[in-house]
Amino acid sequence: MGVEGLVRRSVQASAVALGAAIALLPSPVARQHAPHPAPPPAIPRQIDPLAIQVLERMPSLEVEEASDLAAVVRRESESAGLDPVLVMAVIGVESRWEPGAVSERGARGLMQLRRLALETEERQAGLSPGDVHDPVHNIRMGVRYLARMVEFFDDVDLGLVAYNSGPTRLNSYLNATDEVPDSMWVYARKVRREERRIRREMLRAESVVANAVQ
Repeated sequence: MGVEGLVRRSVQASAVALGAAIALLPSPVARQHAPHPAPPPAIPRQIDPLAIQVLERMPSLEVEEASDLAAVVRRESESAGLDPVLVMAVIGVESRWEPGAVSERGARGLMQLRRLALETEERQAGLSPGDVHDPVHNIRMGVRYLARMVEFFDDVDLGLVAYNSGPTRLNSYLNATDEVPDSMWVYARKVRREERRIRREMLRAESVVANAVQ
């Protein structure tokens, strides 16, 4: 399904929700005799551009589920001081949006967390152990781990390198030569390319949404 189809799907879902709410209101005649005014209909949530991107990558989700997952990405990213689009790009590069993904090195879930990283973030967040393949839990812990790497190395791209290769390995190169091998930059470049692609798609989706709601 293309961007246009995903946008129409999202807009239609919002329209259906609003129509259903309006249909539940009593008729004008009934309202004249009602002892209390009827509550206003629920207004559907505005379509989050990130939700359209989630739908494109996880088409099996319902619109509401995609919106909820996009909200998690946005909330966790902004709380950690990261750009939500960057986090979306990391997920795309790491797992291609497959919650059940498992790497050869044992990294799991959407953001491909290893056991030690997952347990460390759970402990620091004061959370009980969770399912690494649960998209929400994986994103919450993955964003925290990425933010910790960015904060430690005081640079987003270095943080991406550390997220992929591990902070110990990156530190060893920096301490020895004060340089990062070009091979280790490949991952950061890949994430940045995906980030730019998502931004282009979001600009296109904004135009489609504007036309769809007219």
